Amino acid sequence: MSTIDTICSTAVKKAPRARRKIGFDVEFLGSAKSALQRLWRLYCFLAARRRSRLALEEMSAWQLIDIGVCERDARRESSVPFWR
Repeated sequence: MSTIDTICSTAVKKAPRARRKIGFDVEFLGSAKSALQRLWRLYCFLAARRRSRLALEEMSAWQLIDIGVCERDARRESSVPFWR
């Protein structure tokens, strides 16, 4: 028996973890649910816009040329706040 076979055969196999429920255990009905959905979508939209502008700010000059954006326009767009 080789060393690898010995290590593999004596390795302790862990039991799979029970999945935890992530999130709130509160159910919303009617307009409260749709209002929360709209707020969540707005948050996701603004967060995506912020991530895009941060990524644009970190790009080098040759990366900007590769995507067809001039450096001046990229720097101006990256300085705009995420809510605009």
